[in-house]
Amino acid sequence: MDYTIVLTAAAGQGVETVEALVSKAFKEANFFVFSDKEYMSRVRGGVNSTTIRVSSKENKGYKQFADFLFLFTKNALDHSKNRISKDTIIFSEEDFIIDEYKSQFFTVDFLKIAKNLGSAIFANTVAFGFISSIFEINADIAHNIIKNHFKDPDVAQKNIEAYNAGYNLFKDSSYSKIKPQIDYLTPKKYALLSGSQAVSLGALSSNAKFLSFYPMSPSTDVAIFLAHQMDKFDIVVEQFEDEISAVNAAIGAWFGGVRAFVTTSGGGYALMEEGVSLAGMTETPLVVHLAQRPSPATGLPTRTSQSDLNLVLYSSHGDFPRAIFSPRNLEDAFFVTQKAFDIADKYQCVSYILTDQYFMSMMYNIDSTQLEFLEPKNYIIQTPQDYKRYELTQNGISKRGIPGFGDGIIVANGNEHDEYGDITEDETLSKLMLEKRMRKIDGIKSESLKPMYIGPQIFKNLVVCYGSLYENTKEALELLKRDDTGLLCYSQLYPLNDDGLNYLKKAQKLIFVEQNFSGQFANLIWKEYGIKVDKLINKYTGRQFFVEELKEKLEMALEVK
Repeated sequence: MDYTIVLTAAAGQGVETVEALVSKAFKEANFFVFSDKEYMSRVRGGVNSTTIRVSSKENKGYKQFADFLFLFTKNALDHSKNRISKDTIIFSEEDFIIDEYKSQFFTVDFLKIAKNLGSAIFANTVAFGFISSIFEINADIAHNIIKNHFKDPDVAQKNIEAYNAGYNLFKDSSYSKIKPQIDYLTPKKYALLSGSQAVSLGALSSNAKFLSFYPMSPSTDVAIFLAHQMDKFDIVVEQFEDEISAVNAAIGAWFGGVRAFVTTSGGGYALMEEGVSLAGMTETPLVVHLAQRPSPATGLPTRTSQSDLNLVLYSSHGDFPRAIFSPRNLEDAFFVTQKAFDIADKYQCVSYILTDQYFMSMMYNIDSTQLEFLEPKNYIIQTPQDYKRYELTQNGISKRGIPGFGDGIIVANGNEHDEYGDITEDETLSKLMLEKRMRKIDGIKSESLKPMYIGPQIFKNLVVCYGSLYENTKEALELLKRDDTGLLCYSQLYPLNDDGLNYLKKAQKLIFVEQNFSGQFANLIWKEYGIKVDKLINKYTGRQFFVEELKEKLEMALEVK
């Protein structure tokens, strides 16, 4: 059992509500569910779509071709033509379809049914009932989901009536030919999480107590989720007047002994760079979550990209150590976020968590008992009277104190300084201080995450990706069934763990998959190891690679000698 449902509607029609309700229902019915969305940068109008994949086994890939396509607006068909195969079943009002797809088309008018129930706003819940009926979801499950979603009892009851109308509609004889195979599974207590929630929960598990931000899609969902958790987890979430204030507030929190982070996107981070450089000079820990979108400038605000690796790798003036992470899936995000906090705290450096719009919107059910925890450690000391905040050490790490904890004086400023933090222009000491800071990169590298390898022990071809491309690339290779090809996926992009070099050297053909124009990660591998890519498969349209699309491109790349 493996079906892909695509819902296409105008902005403001509430397709996200359908996604939330249907995904929860599939999860409660013990199916594996994956969903993601693509949407235009506008509040009303335009066309958006949501993809929901329901399976009897874990499938986290983004499929192109729909088994069931629902069109909620007249322009939806043009928007979704690339999602239609010869086997796609299309549901819509009769006016929305064209002759080319008549043989695949079934008439359904959710809006008309909703209006008969009293309001057009019930159309989404009617659709929820219709989809539930296709997959034989127990009505009690759906009713409970509706009651939890709509808190007002009267509103919930109206939506239950709308759900029942949609559920009974599918039982009509005109849909009798539609009989998907249903595989019933053993109940499992899985949690339904999104990418933004996985990053947020990783931060909470790291004992983060402060988030500062200025709203910028697609990063804001982290702030919204954590704002709802403020009382439960004793975390402060503060929206500042701009990104400069936000990053400086996070630096101030760390200076005072509180684990903190900022959430932003590329344009917002560009404004934070001076503050990041200050953290580098003062050796103040800092965690930056950067959810990528296509750039430059405003770019495509609600689309996806992997175009900001170079930005975080080379940004801010001067040389100072940093660590860059990019989680490959939700489970990995939970651990990687904790790792980013630990590295920032231990090495008193900047840690980056790179995600993207696709990753932030991604949602699927996971076994929370399998999540990996990293126990938060305390790296703060009680300072002695003659405390040297920037003591020259062999590994570059000076013991970190905070104001008011001990007898020492804490001095931090943006100028070069001596071991006590006082400003200096001494030539020899300035050299020693910079070298001390940069020695920390060796320690960060010694704790770097190994890339994940999947494939045969002996291989000819190696496909390399990072971050959110992992699940789609993995499934594409599984469909190709090549016994001479392996997959190497990185979750830490800098400093690189040299375990990956062993795989890179063995490959006769090296193929990189990236969602940017220039192949930024391939260029980093060349810079670090002197290894050049044989083939770059890249996409920079603001849309995520589909599994089928990657399969086709990988097949072509592997066949070329």
